Amino acid sequence: MAKKQSYCEGQRQGVAAVELAVLLPLILMLLVGVWEIGRAVHVQQIVANSAREGARQAAAGVFTASQVQANVLAMLQSSGLDASNASVTVENLTSGKDPAVADQLDHLRVTVSLPFTDVKWVILNMFVSDSTQLVASTDWRSMRDIPLTVPNEIPIE
Repeated sequence: MAKKQSYCEGQRQGVAAVELAVLLPLILMLLVGVWEIGRAVHVQQIVANSAREGARQAAAGVFTASQVQANVLAMLQSSGLDASNASVTVENLTSGKDPAVADQLDHLRVTVSLPFTDVKWVILNMFVSDSTQLVASTDWRSMRDIPLTVPNEIPIE
């Protein structure tokens, strides 16, 4: 003999559907927000790593400022970001010389800036303005060696 369903049990199934219909938009907005914040943190990490690597290259004294800028932009693009609006600055805060000819222990700074509008996945215009930038800056000291001169003559005493 089949159990008869009461009148209250049928109404409860309808209440669950209504609750889902009311809460689903809120849950979806929350999930999309978490997704977008995760994307921003991921891109900020890529920008910071690119700035660090650019500063390391500048400190080595092998690359010029324009070569460091090109390498940083290439790193951003190889990470899957649109680097067309990215800004990379390479500064020697001590002497103003190019990193390729900087003096030993000159203070070098590489700054990378990327508009958030180029990397966001969702339209968040009410929370993020169009001028928001993801910025990372890294300071290093020039690691160029001081030239060593060795005399050709043997000192005779």
